[in-house]
Amino acid sequence: LDTLQPADRRVVEAASVIGKTFAPDVVAVVLGEPVEQLVPRLRDLVRQELLLFEADPGSPELGQYGFLQAVIREVAYSTLSRRARRELHLAAARCFEGLGDESLAGVLAEHYLAAFRARPEGPEGEDVASQAREALRAAGTRAKSLGSMQQAATFFELALEVTDAPAERADLHLRASDALLSGWLGPDRAI
Repeated sequence: LDTLQPADRRVVEAASVIGKTFAPDVVAVVLGEPVEQLVPRLRDLVRQELLLFEADPGSPELGQYGFLQAVIREVAYSTLSRRARRELHLAAARCFEGLGDESLAGVLAEHYLAAFRARPEGPEGEDVASQAREALRAAGTRAKSLGSMQQAATFFELALEVTDAPAERADLHLRASDALLSGWLGPDRAI
């Protein structure tokens, strides 16, 4: 990573925040640059054997890029400052939010939570916490509606991390418990 040009390193860092695999248009939005300028750099990073491109027509990740090795992603992510992590996670969350795809509720929640964890203090910290709470609650509700009770409970429990309000904490505990009970007893027998 140290041998990369600054622009290429920035691409790798942004991609490390997005995930193991990523679409070029998402990286472009996160970086705030046109995808047409980004794709040649992604291809060059594939030639340098840092990234790979999924060209298998049978793959659900067709057309996406990914890290050739998980350690590359981990190192790129770990070298980011806390401030840069928060900014990139927020940019990714806003990108996914702008897609208006309900199926991305979990991804959106994870980015808002990661943004909060990266830098919870400061005047922006409470705003990020509020966004994370809302996204985690929505992700939990969606997971429960899909019958994924363990995942729903996990999202509700994670939301506890970003709230101190007793009434809200009690509601989140209740939602998590209800999701777990629904999973164990069946949806008709829970609270």
